[in-house]
Amino acid sequence: MQKRIPSELISYLILKNIRKQGTTYGYELINNLKDISNEHWDPSYGTIYGTLNRMEKKGFIQRAERGEEDRKYYRLTERGEEELKKREDGMKEIGKMAQENVLGFLCVYRKIYGEEKFSELMEKIREEFGL
Repeated sequence: MQKRIPSELISYLILKNIRKQGTTYGYELINNLKDISNEHWDPSYGTIYGTLNRMEKKGFIQRAERGEEDRKYYRLTERGEEELKKREDGMKEIGKMAQENVLGFLCVYRKIYGEEKFSELMEKIREEFGL
């Protein structure tokens, strides 16, 4: 399982998830990142809660009251909504860069492991994405 996820991508996904959910908490965010990556990512508690703390200090999110529960729920602030909109525009560029990185990696993989292993990898990709 891949554990290292770029911090900018994690921040973006957390903001986007909080917008979608209205309010959410750390463990729910961890599970959401696992789900959207089809279990390939497994962010640590430290990564998620560290990111939440930094975002709270920057005013992008704030704690939300949810009854008697011990969990710390968070909601998006106006400043967080503005930040998310800026990041959504930037994600298009990141998507282009990611595509180039993936294609470059596949070319290197083919050179290192040969056509047979490359074909096996491509079959896994087809299965993963239902192609």
